[in-house]
Amino acid sequence: MNKSVITALVLAVLAVGWILTGQFGSDETNGENTAETDKPVTNVMKVRVADIAAIERTETVDVTGRTEASRKVELRAETEGQVTDIYKQRGERVADGEPIAKIRPDDRPAKLSEARATLRQRQIEYNASAKLTEKGFRSETEKAGAQARLDAARAAVQLMEIDIARTTFRAPFDGTIEAGHVEKGDYVKVGDVTAMVVDLDPVLVVGNISERQISKIEEGMSGKVTLIDGATYTGTVRFVSSVAEPSTRTYRVELEVPNANLDIRDGLTADIQIPVSTTMAHFVTPSVLTLNDDGIVGVKTVAPDNKVTFRPVDIIADQPDGIWLGGLPEKIRLITVGQEFVIDGEEVTPIDGAARIAAGSPS
Repeated sequence: MNKSVITALVLAVLAVGWILTGQFGSDETNGENTAETDKPVTNVMKVRVADIAAIERTETVDVTGRTEASRKVELRAETEGQVTDIYKQRGERVADGEPIAKIRPDDRPAKLSEARATLRQRQIEYNASAKLTEKGFRSETEKAGAQARLDAARAAVQLMEIDIARTTFRAPFDGTIEAGHVEKGDYVKVGDVTAMVVDLDPVLVVGNISERQISKIEEGMSGKVTLIDGATYTGTVRFVSSVAEPSTRTYRVELEVPNANLDIRDGLTADIQIPVSTTMAHFVTPSVLTLNDDGIVGVKTVAPDNKVTFRPVDIIADQPDGIWLGGLPEKIRLITVGQEFVIDGEEVTPIDGAARIAAGSPS
């Protein structure tokens, strides 16, 4: 056989063997890669969590109001005459019954003396008539007439005494003279205003509560009052209106605040806070809120088995540094970072986060 032919055959055999060897090696390698690909891949999401507990939260009704004198009376003249004396000036304190001003009595004392003399005469006439009636010399009708004249004389004396008493204007209660409307020498008539007396102890703090919240307010509740200068006081609800203001549909509520030193003036702006109930709630930052597929607002928590649980919440109230949530268990492990990247029921790796909200209370 030709040498070149033999060489060609050897080369052909070697080539075929090399090809077959490569094919089997490839199958073995592919089998190993397939086995490795079939192995399960573990890629658990890490989330930051904070353990928080519910705390007691006091719900309050807040409203802006104003201070008012508990009593404010315009003292009016009940008789007429010229003012001769001014005993108290504007801004001075007065006690109940203390004289403020006086008008000239004129002929009132003389008329009183005349009425008293007539009364004495009528008393003598009646006594005589009564004795004669007992003896049968006078009729009961004549005795009744004497009694009537005696009563009229007694009434005349009382009327003059009342008129003389009215010449002195007296304070109707303990208070302060806010305004004096008469001066010495003025002539006043019945009904003229002579002075205004206000009572600032206690002082009232008045606010108007909306129709949604008025049912929560009851007489006797305690309330906190903060004035515009920052001073705070404690008062008691003494009046809750049953009729709404037509223009605002709000209801008047009055708090009575002790004011022995008269530090609180009439007409000051005041913030009123009335606690109405207490509930257990969680205080968190708004960023932890999320929505489920149905659009329900809630938060995501981590259960003891490290699985995510979506919990619907009730937003009770909000304030500048956080919000109050209700409807949650007393203690929860809240997802604070990563809640948007995990789903309900998914297993996660929780990482404790040193966040302010972990304290479970507002700052």
